[in-house]
Amino acid sequence: MGFALVLGAGGTVGLAYHAGVLKALEEEAGLVADDAEVVIGTSAGSVAAAYLRSGWSAAQMWELVNAAPGLPPSPEADRRLDMPDLFVAAFRTPTELVRRAMGSAFVLTRSMVRAPLPVLPAGLGRLFPGGLFEMAEGRRRFDEELPAHWPERLLWLCAVDIVSGRRIVLGRRGAPHLSLARAVMASCAIPGVYPPVRYGRRQLIDGGAHSTTNLDLAAGHEVVIGVVPMGFDRQAPPGPLRALSRGFANQALATEVGRVRRRGANVLLFLPTASEVRRHGLNMMRSGSLLPVAQAAYQSTVRRLSEPRYAEAFAELRRQAADRRRRGSTAPGEAC
Repeated sequence: MGFALVLGAGGTVGLAYHAGVLKALEEEAGLVADDAEVVIGTSAGSVAAAYLRSGWSAAQMWELVNAAPGLPPSPEADRRLDMPDLFVAAFRTPTELVRRAMGSAFVLTRSMVRAPLPVLPAGLGRLFPGGLFEMAEGRRRFDEELPAHWPERLLWLCAVDIVSGRRIVLGRRGAPHLSLARAVMASCAIPGVYPPVRYGRRQLIDGGAHSTTNLDLAAGHEVVIGVVPMGFDRQAPPGPLRALSRGFANQALATEVGRVRRRGANVLLFLPTASEVRRHGLNMMRSGSLLPVAQAAYQSTVRRLSEPRYAEAFAELRRQAADRRRRGSTAPGEAC
């Protein structure tokens, strides 16, 4: 039956949410994320997807994103993300701030327009660069910890080209060839906040400008597992204001789920409950310990896994994974 794994956008909070959900899926449901036929990542989800496809376990992801006191010493605990370094000012003078603010406003506007526009002269782009901040620590870490070459197994990272207005699926055949680290940076380039990643005439920004999940890319797979930090669980919705702030993500998700289900997929979604949404807060890029976010995600995932439809689907995935392991461990000529 196989499955596609879709990891959505959500900033540092979303990364912690992914860590909690994925750890619960591995420990409670026996699902290894890297066993997916394809892993599709957007923004924060692209970070998780790239690390998972590069050999990291869900437990290592948990330690990487949670700067929690009391964890035993480990390589991952020593290499946790230094969240403040995700926002290093890209300007040094008031004049440069004004120029970058104008360039950032242009990038933000272009991210909302789904139509091609003429390419701006290169000199104008240099004079008014987009992005008020640099993701200094993220860039350093991705360069050091991610492999130079893309993984052999399918990994699709979503970005948007502000020149053409189109979604670009990095890692898919025909897409621009960027290093894995640069592809993650492109998928995380929040419009107006971080500079676009350039590739020839293309200027790539956060794939969340198209969709917070891009779940429609999983059409054609029998089982689609979607982790959606920026949505909310309709069975346990938050208050009206918080629901309104996340309504766009849920509406887009509903459309994408409909497309995938019409192709025959069994779609299994993990979304924050009302209490989790309150815990996430309004700043999805905040620093500090995010262990409570990951813990709540773990607990809500365990509860969801107890529902009959989810329990049956994951039991079947475990059976199929066991069958594949048995077939792989039986060398030619050794079968009884």
